[in-house]
Amino acid sequence: MRQPSKIPPTSQRRPSAREGEVRRILFVDDDELILRSIERVLKRHATESAWELCFATDGEAALKELERSQIDVILVDAQMPRMSGAMLLRRVQETHPGVVRILLSGHTGLEILRTALPYAHQFVAKPCDAHVLRSTLDNACGIRTILHRPELRQLVGGSNELPSAPRTYVEISNALSNPNVSTRTIADIVEKDIAISARVLQLVSSGFYGLPRSVSSIGGAVAFLGVEVLKAIVLSVEVSRMFPVSQALPEFSIDALQKRSLMVAQLAKRLLGHESGADSVLIAGMLQDIGQLVLAARSPQRFGMALTASARSKVPLHDVEFELLGSNHAEIGGYLLGLWGLPGKIVEAVAHHLEPVPGARVFDAASALYVANLLLTNPDIAALEIVPERTAAIDLGYLRSLGVAHRLEEWRKIAREVSYGTGSGSRLAARA
Repeated sequence: MRQPSKIPPTSQRRPSAREGEVRRILFVDDDELILRSIERVLKRHATESAWELCFATDGEAALKELERSQIDVILVDAQMPRMSGAMLLRRVQETHPGVVRILLSGHTGLEILRTALPYAHQFVAKPCDAHVLRSTLDNACGIRTILHRPELRQLVGGSNELPSAPRTYVEISNALSNPNVSTRTIADIVEKDIAISARVLQLVSSGFYGLPRSVSSIGGAVAFLGVEVLKAIVLSVEVSRMFPVSQALPEFSIDALQKRSLMVAQLAKRLLGHESGADSVLIAGMLQDIGQLVLAARSPQRFGMALTASARSKVPLHDVEFELLGSNHAEIGGYLLGLWGLPGKIVEAVAHHLEPVPGARVFDAASALYVANLLLTNPDIAALEIVPERTAAIDLGYLRSLGVAHRLEEWRKIAREVSYGTGSGSRLAARA
């Protein structure tokens, strides 16, 4: 069996540089009564979780606190005098991009959404249920262990923008301009675009709309949010759509990436069958390479070097990324989706889709994506008991430990159907 993954699962992650140290959480609200209520509600949990709760009553005081000491998470009221929540989060994004940014609001109007989408990682409705608040903060602190290098957390947190494929952007913009368009039509288009899909799921996964249950499909998310919110989301990616990714990275194609992601998602769903997590694997598969969009948009030079080196040496892209960056696009993508508050199963599957999950006991969404990616690259790829470093092969020992090694030949047949049935499987799979 190959060496353990560089990203242990949530329950087994190795300590980061600050693991075991106090996480500092800053709450900003002009109403001192609300701040006292938050302190009272979280006091016991904060002690158990090694949190230090900090408070500020306006944006300037919050910025001074950020300069004075390291803050891990900031929660900001949307409507404050002098400096609004969105304005404060913009300043935090510019000066302290590694901080997790959460907006609290008693209103769910489109204007707040439009102004805050470029800067807020998550949205929480006010008044906030104590359990929701604790869970949100637990996740916000926990996802920091996915990326161990502070400079990479700053890279990811420095912007909410992602490049969207021009073709799908134009298609959805035209559809949204039609007053009679159906949500199913919009969902079909959204499913083709990684960036817009991620933003849709960011909103429905947050507590902003008080959704009583989790949404397990893009179609369900689109139907819940409605056309007007979709318009706001599309407007939020307009600037990122203009990113000249094709000029900066001629070897990189967003369209090809999205086609391959869809194929992986479909294959992983078939491999998983009726097992638990079949719905999550479709979303995770579609978003699995969102980390490549982050690197293409925010570190094009280094990402371009990784693409070139991988193509020339025939070494898997994620191995080259790790050598150049100290991380790979799976970790980066998982961290971004964790920042945006997507469900833990999806975050973990994205973060682990390139390597076996150490200590795994069941064949789940993460395991299915790992196998699907390799089989889509080559349905006849080798399966080895020990996988050497920088080698693309299925870890047979891993499959044995999950009790599914006997299904490998069946999975190869399914992969041939998915891959060769398109007539372009090999080309689309090249950037794994």
